[in-house]
Amino acid sequence: MLTLDEDTAVMIRQLACAEPGCPPVETVIAVLPMDGPSRRWTLHHSAEQISYDDLRAALLRRADEGA
Repeated sequence: MLTLDEDTAVMIRQLACAEPGCPPVETVIAVLPMDGPSRRWTLHHSAEQISYDDLRAALLRRADEGA
């Protein structure tokens, strides 16, 4: 799915969402390469609720397109 080199950082954060209409918890996945633009995906579920299929579908969407 993602081709990452050893200098690329991947950050996964579970955050509380206080915006109206937003689920109480969301998980943000950020890919931060040393020599290129960063990419970010937001999944509107807690990390433990995300299945492999959810993750695969999110990563196949264009980054920052939304969940």
